Amino acid sequence: MSNTEGLAYVALFILAIALLLTSHLILATVAIVPYVLASFKYSFPQNVKKPSGGNR
Repeated sequence: MSNTEGLAYVALFILAIALLLTSHLILATVAIVPYVLASFKYSFPQNVKKPSGGNR
């Protein structure tokens, strides 16, 4: 994750919390959706080398 992505995720999190505190539930849900999708992106391994099986 680059610094720009990290900053964007922190901003989304702060926005979602602020909207929840001001009782804007629908807008908070819209702000939380990209945050959750980004967490799925980084929760699985990205470039895992698979064995080729060529050395027998």
